[in-house]
Amino acid sequence: MSYSYVSIISLTDVAGFAEAGNTWAPEHYRALGATTTTASQAIMGGDMAGMVAVSFEFDSIDAAMRGQQAFYGDERLVQLMQDHQVHIQRRSLMRIQAEFGERTGEFGSVLYMTSAPIDDATAQTNFGHNWGHIQHGANGMMAMTAVAAGAAPFTGSVVTSTDSLDDLMAASVKNFSDPAVAQMMADTQTQVLGRVLVQRLF
Repeated sequence: MSYSYVSIISLTDVAGFAEAGNTWAPEHYRALGATTTTASQAIMGGDMAGMVAVSFEFDSIDAAMRGQQAFYGDERLVQLMQDHQVHIQRRSLMRIQAEFGERTGEFGSVLYMTSAPIDDATAQTNFGHNWGHIQHGANGMMAMTAVAAGAAPFTGSVVTSTDSLDDLMAASVKNFSDPAVAQMMADTQTQVLGRVLVQRLF
């Protein structure tokens, strides 16, 4: 599985930042070693509202660390941050533990979770069962476990991509109403701490 280094940022010009992410910036991110890069803005999410999450995917922790160091050696990326007054509020490293479907869609949902440690085989089985419900309202679902998130209440997150949040919420209700899901959550001491609804920028 790969690793996602996620920066939560505030900035003054979301549209300009998104334009860069959809045009020239991806080649610079790839030069840092990132295999994929995405950004989404939290629209509904309490004190997260308005923040932007930028995710850089790497093949290893070492690659993520080197990519972070190399970022500040790229003059154009540094200028992008300065032009839009980007301020990093939080930086975390997550490991992608299970993934289904595709990372496409205008909107998304991020569930912050806490649980006992879950091995990869169990994660694949459990989240595969969840996907059986969620796929009816989403294009893709990714489960991540925290590697380095500082002093945070969450131990992992589940990110879903969709073209309709109404459809996703309907599928989510069916998922959490499933007795098998309730049992899996009990067995792994899993609790949902909160949800953020986002709009994808790139």
